[in-house]
Amino acid sequence: MPIRINMKEKLVGLIFLSILAIQVPSYSQEENSFKVWLDALREEAENRGFSEESINFAFSEIKEPVQRIVSNDRNQAEVVQTYADYLSSRVSNWKKINGIELMKEHQNVLHEIAREYGVQPRFIVAIWGMETNFGTFAIKEPVFSTLATLAYDKRRADFYRAQFFAALTILDSGFPPYERMKSSWAGAMGQSQFLPESYLRYAVDYNGDGKRDIWETEADVFASIANYFSSFGWNDDETWGRRVLLPTKNEQEFLSEHPIELSPDQRCERYPSIGVWKDLQEWQALGVRRMDGSDLPSRSIPAALLPADPGDGEGFIIYRNFCTIMRFNPAFKYALSIGLLSDLVESD
Repeated sequence: MPIRINMKEKLVGLIFLSILAIQVPSYSQEENSFKVWLDALREEAENRGFSEESINFAFSEIKEPVQRIVSNDRNQAEVVQTYADYLSSRVSNWKKINGIELMKEHQNVLHEIAREYGVQPRFIVAIWGMETNFGTFAIKEPVFSTLATLAYDKRRADFYRAQFFAALTILDSGFPPYERMKSSWAGAMGQSQFLPESYLRYAVDYNGDGKRDIWETEADVFASIANYFSSFGWNDDETWGRRVLLPTKNEQEFLSEHPIELSPDQRCERYPSIGVWKDLQEWQALGVRRMDGSDLPSRSIPAALLPADPGDGEGFIIYRNFCTIMRFNPAFKYALSIGLLSDLVESD
């Protein structure tokens, strides 16, 4: 005997199916792809032997790729801004005034660290100022969500996957607690803005309290920066370079007329785009001068010339220490901002 369904029952059934459709989550192809990837990341973390507590903390904050972070990675100011705009916005009078004051306030520990690591205090303070406005800038991004986003993105996936597991290593160590593991959009932590692998390799417990505290202990912040620079060949008998005037407004033609004569220092070989290296006295002979028109220093040391914005007739003579700054952030404009700020905070 056929089962008869009246219109009222049919309507109830349709409503029930509609409710089910609303309640069952539907994933886009991208969401499914990320979920599969995230499950594999968690499985790898478990296989590496990280604690269940650390894994639970880390993965609790990861929901989906953060597109704002991907956008920031694609549009970094070092790439999209002119030299003039970038340097004027970052090497500010506020940083100069505060940097000079903080150099005085912390002069004892800074000079102690400078003697131990061979890094001038002004460069330590310049990094501190540029990275977090001398520790005053709020660092708010959840580090594991940030690193997962950048590891999922294909541009630097392997690099940030390694940073993710380094961050788990830090969390497993017991310090800092999970609540303090915040980062920049690029995954850098603390007042010195160290990526997790850099923290594991170069952070220093300078005050001897058993914690490498780049979040709140200024002595540890300073020593960690100095240790980083020292580890990459910093020479405190040299500076970073200086802003210069060129003898022509056509910077590229000037450089093409005077090809490379020196091989770059080992520290600088990884940055072939720096270009032409000569003895500093050869740049002097070719007409390069300080910004006030006076002669370059009389020392005979390797120096390269970086042109500034096209047509402005300016550039930067840089020395080997510049390449060490580039290890902190491999962008010409960033390294120049550190050098210029270091000059200002010493110029009281």
